[in-house]
Amino acid sequence: MHASIHDEDMKRGKLRPWFALVGPLVAVVVLTAAPAGVKAGELPWPKWLVAGLVATGGVLVAVWTPLVKARTDALAARTTRAAERDAQAEEALSHMPTLNGKVLLVRDVSDRALLGIHEAIPLPADSVSAQALSTELPTYVLRDVDADLRTALEARSKTGGFVLLIGPAAAGKTRCAYEATRAVFPHWRLFMPPDSVTLTALVTGGTDLKHSVVWLNEAQNFLTGPDRLKAATVRRMLADTTRPVIIVGTIWPTTYDQLRTVAVSDDQNQDGQDLNKDAREVLELARKFSLGRWSDQEWQRAEELASVDPRIGQVLRHRGQAGMAQMLSAAPELIHRWEQADNPFGQAVITAAVVARRCNHPEPVPVPVIEALAKQLLTGSDRATARDSWLDDALTWACQPVHHSGGIAPLQVFGEAIGQVDGYQVSDILIDYKAPSAPISEEQIAATIWENLIACATPEACLSIGASAYFTGLADTAVSAWQRAADSQDIDAMFGLGILLGEQGDTDGARHWYTRAAEAGHVDSMVNLGVLLRSQGDTDGARHWYTRAIEAGDTDAMFNLGILLRSQGDKDGARHWYTRAIEAGNITAGFNLGNLLGDQGDTDGARHWYTRAAEADHVGSMVNLGVLLGDQGDTDGARHWYTRAAEAGDADAMVNLGVLLGDQGDKDGARHWYTRAAEVGNISAMFNLGNLLGDQGDTDSARHWYTRAAEADHVDSMVNLGVLLRSQGDTDGARHWYTRAAEAGDTDAMVNLGNLLGNQGDTDGARHWYTRAAEAGDTDAMFNLGVLLRSQGDKDGARHWYTRAAEAGDIGAATALSALNQVE
Repeated sequence: MHASIHDEDMKRGKLRPWFALVGPLVAVVVLTAAPAGVKAGELPWPKWLVAGLVATGGVLVAVWTPLVKARTDALAARTTRAAERDAQAEEALSHMPTLNGKVLLVRDVSDRALLGIHEAIPLPADSVSAQALSTELPTYVLRDVDADLRTALEARSKTGGFVLLIGPAAAGKTRCAYEATRAVFPHWRLFMPPDSVTLTALVTGGTDLKHSVVWLNEAQNFLTGPDRLKAATVRRMLADTTRPVIIVGTIWPTTYDQLRTVAVSDDQNQDGQDLNKDAREVLELARKFSLGRWSDQEWQRAEELASVDPRIGQVLRHRGQAGMAQMLSAAPELIHRWEQADNPFGQAVITAAVVARRCNHPEPVPVPVIEALAKQLLTGSDRATARDSWLDDALTWACQPVHHSGGIAPLQVFGEAIGQVDGYQVSDILIDYKAPSAPISEEQIAATIWENLIACATPEACLSIGASAYFTGLADTAVSAWQRAADSQDIDAMFGLGILLGEQGDTDGARHWYTRAAEAGHVDSMVNLGVLLRSQGDTDGARHWYTRAIEAGDTDAMFNLGILLRSQGDKDGARHWYTRAIEAGNITAGFNLGNLLGDQGDTDGARHWYTRAAEADHVGSMVNLGVLLGDQGDTDGARHWYTRAAEAGDADAMVNLGVLLGDQGDKDGARHWYTRAAEVGNISAMFNLGNLLGDQGDTDSARHWYTRAAEADHVDSMVNLGVLLRSQGDTDGARHWYTRAAEAGDTDAMVNLGNLLGNQGDTDGARHWYTRAAEAGDTDAMFNLGVLLRSQGDKDGARHWYTRAAEAGDIGAATALSALNQVE
C-alpha cells in the first residue's frame, strides 16, 4: 500500500504544473470570447467594460502564451528523450541473440560459439553414445571451484552482483561459468552484448534488467579501447538490489594484472584519469575465482566420465601434456603445428598473427599486416626462395585444421561481408602460449617488429597497439603508435599521449594533447587537464575544465572541483560538489565530505558520510569512522571498523586497532596488529611494537623495531633506541641516536644527550644541548642547565634558568631556586 501511494503521489506531482495553467487559460478564453459574445448577443454591457475585457484578454494572451509554449516544449523534450532512450535500448537489443524478439533464457542457450567456449575435438561418428551426446559441448567435468562459484551466485540471487573467473586461455573458464550460471539461474534472461557500446546503450536506455545475467566473456574486450565500459555503468546495473542483475565475466590472468595497474601516479588530493581507472574500478567490484592447473581430484572425476564421453577418454590417454580443457580444444595439436611446422612460410604467418595480437592489434589481423611481419620473420634464405604465391599458400596451410580436431586451426579467415576477407583470427591458445620452445618470445618481439607493425597498421589499430606498448614499458613505441592515431584525430590517442608525456615530466606536451582532446569533447582529458592546470597554479583554468567535464556528467570532475573549492575556502561550494559526486556514485567523495564536516564540527554529518562510504568498502572511511567513534567513546564500533580496514590491508587501521586493543589490555592482539603493520613498513607500528616489546622485557626485539623505525627517520624511535642502548651499556650507540634525534629538533633527545655528555665529562657539549632544549621550552633542560651552571659558579645563569623552569611549574626548580637564594 505504501508503494502504491508513493507512485500516485509522483503522478499527481507531474501534472501539477498543468493544473496551475488551467485557471489562467480559462480566463484567457473567457476574456477573449466575451466581447464577441456581447456583440453577437447584443447584451447591454457598457462599452468601457467591453474595452476593459478586451484589454485584459490581450494582456493575458501575451503573458500566458509563452508559458504554455514553454510547458509544451518541455513536455515534448521529455517525450523526445524518452523516445530516444527507448530507441537506444531497442538498437542495443538488436545486436544481441534473441528468440522471436525476446531475450533468451539461460536454459535455452547452448551454442558454444555464442557463449565463447572453445571448439572441441569431434565426437567419433562410430561412438555408441554419440546420439545422446552434444556434438559441440563435451560432457562437463566438475571443477574444484564449482561449489564455491555456485554458492557465490546463489548468495547474489536476491541482490545482484558480479563474479569473475580468472585463468589462462583454454583453462575452461567460460564453460565453468556457463554451467554454474545454468545451474543457478536457468529461468533468468541472458543478455550477451557483443561490446561495451551495446552494453552501455542497454543500461542508459533504461532496459529492465531485473533477474538477468549479463555475459561478459573475455571481459578485457569490454574494459579496453576508446569505448571502454565505465565503472559508473556497472555500478548503475548493480545499484538497485531489489532488481538483481548478475554479471558473469572471464579474463586472462596477465590481462587482469595489466588492467589493475595504475597508469599514472596517484594524487591523494585530486582524482585524475588514467587508461585503467574504469577497468580497475570495475574489477574491484567482482567476486573473483581462479582456474589454473587441473587438480588430481578433477582428473579423477574425468576418469569416471571417460566411459560416458569418448572425447574425455581420448584426452585421458594424453594426460600430462596439458589440462583437460586445453586438450579438448586441441591445444597440444595447435602448439605442435606452430612449433614443429614443416612449412617455414606457414609458421611465419602464424607467428606474424600471434605477434600482432600480442601487441594488441585488434581482430581480425589484416593480410597486409601479416605479410609485412611475416617477411620480417622469415630467414634471408626463405625470402630469397619464396614463390610468388608464398603468402596465399602459407595462409591456406595455417588455416588447415589440426589432426583429428574437426575445424580447429591456428588461423581462421574472417569477413564481415559475403566473399570478403577482412583478415585472420588467431587461436588465443597460441597467443597465450609463451613457453621457451615457442617460435617467438616476448623478448624477441624487438623494437623493429613494433615499428613495422605500427607502420603497416591502420591509425585506428595504432590506438590499442600504443596501449600495449605503454603497459609493456615501451614508452617511445607507445608515443609512435599514439602519435599516428592522434594525427588522424583520434582523441583517445591524444589522451594517452597526455598521460605518457606527463609521466615523463613533459608537462607542456601533456597540456598540449590534453587540450586538443578536451576541446574535441574528450571528458577524461578535461579532468586530467584540470588536474595538470591546478598543479601549475592555474586554478581558473582547472575550474573551467572541471566544469566542462561536469556538464558532460563526469563524477570525478565533481569530486575534483569540490577539492579545488575547499582549498580556496569555499566550503559551501565544496560541500555541494562532493554531494553531487556522491549522488552520482563517487564513494571517495563521501570520505571527503565526512572530512569537511568533521573539520566544521558536524560530527553527526561526518559519521553519516563516513558510514555510507565505509559500507561501500572505502577503507579510508573505515579508518576515519573508527577514529570518530573512538573519540565518542564507542570503542566497539571503533574496533569493528578498524578491524574491517585492517583486514583489507590498511596499515594505519592496524596501528589504531593495536592501540585500542592495548588500551583494553589485549596485549597479544595489539602485538599481532602492530607486527602486521610493521611488516608492511608502517613506521608508527614499528615504534609502538618496540614500546610494547620493551615493556614485556623482550629488549632484543624492541631494539630491532626501534632500529628499523629510527633508520627510517622516526625521531621518537631514535630517542627510545638511545635510551635502550644506554641501559645496555652501549653509550656510543646511545650518543649516535640521541644526536640524530636532537639534530632533528627533539628536546627529549637534547636533554638525554646533555645528560650523557655531562656524565662523560663533556660539560661544554652538555651545556650546548641543555641550552638548545631550554630555549625550546623544555623544563627538564632548564633545571639541568641551572644545575650545571651553578656547578660552574655561574649563579646568575643558574638563577635565570631555575626561575624559568619554576615559572613553568617545575617544583624541583622552585626548590633549587629557593635554596640558591638562601645561600646568598
